[in-house]
Amino acid sequence: MHKLLARRLAGAALALTLAGAPALLAAPAAQADAVPVTAPAGIPSFNDILRGVEVDWAEQHWADTAWNDATPVAFGADQPNYQCAEYVARALAAAGLVPGLGPDDPQNDYFTYVAPNGKTYDLLLITDLPQYHNLYDYLMDSHLGTDVGDHPELARPGDVVVTYGGPNGAKTHTGLVATAQDGTNEPTVDAHNRARSHYGYHYYAPSHLVQINPLGLLDGFADAAAPAPSAAAPAPAANPLSRLARPAAPKAPAAPGGVVTGPFGPQV
Repeated sequence: MHKLLARRLAGAALALTLAGAPALLAAPAAQADAVPVTAPAGIPSFNDILRGVEVDWAEQHWADTAWNDATPVAFGADQPNYQCAEYVARALAAAGLVPGLGPDDPQNDYFTYVAPNGKTYDLLLITDLPQYHNLYDYLMDSHLGTDVGDHPELARPGDVVVTYGGPNGAKTHTGLVATAQDGTNEPTVDAHNRARSHYGYHYYAPSHLVQINPLGLLDGFADAAAPAPSAAAPAPAANPLSRLARPAAPKAPAAPGGVVTGPFGPQV
């Protein structure tokens, strides 16, 4: 119950922050500068707390048989009904980082997730397919994730690893960073497809690290959260004298059938 409450509080905090994004963006510079961006020493930042919720959820579900079947499989066993991208997406949702989705929502909701930017994403997918926006696209479009390349030394718990093991470097796999690098010990990763917990980062090579910044959603989805701008006031009528004082603007040539063409093609 405590962990469930923590997840709900984290999601509510992020939702309130997103709801307040227009006001924050519109605030005078002096006020914006007054907003603290780092936590005091020794106190976890908001970003750290939400990444911690991700990892807490992932640690409990790395061996699940399916999203709705918590029967554990053996370490390294196949999970054909609960694959890598879905596992990472549900961990993100547990921390409130997929607005509108919860970690226990039906699989189809992840397959056809409509984000605040109006795009539909297949969060069950990491491989690039032309007809889909996949999990990686969601991370980039939302500004939740920043691809920093192959830099395991920068990995933090709650970040995402993407493997580029397909033809021509195609994306083939993903997992969630469970522990950061510690001295000579590499970061570890939790992942699905084959159940892995605290598995060495190098097993996912060739890979990129996607750093997760929960407050990045403010940038990625701020436009979607902001109210629509009011209609612009009509321009004042042109002064006839000033119009006579300069050459008339050339008209776009007329195409057959009365369709006017311009630099961007036919204008009906």
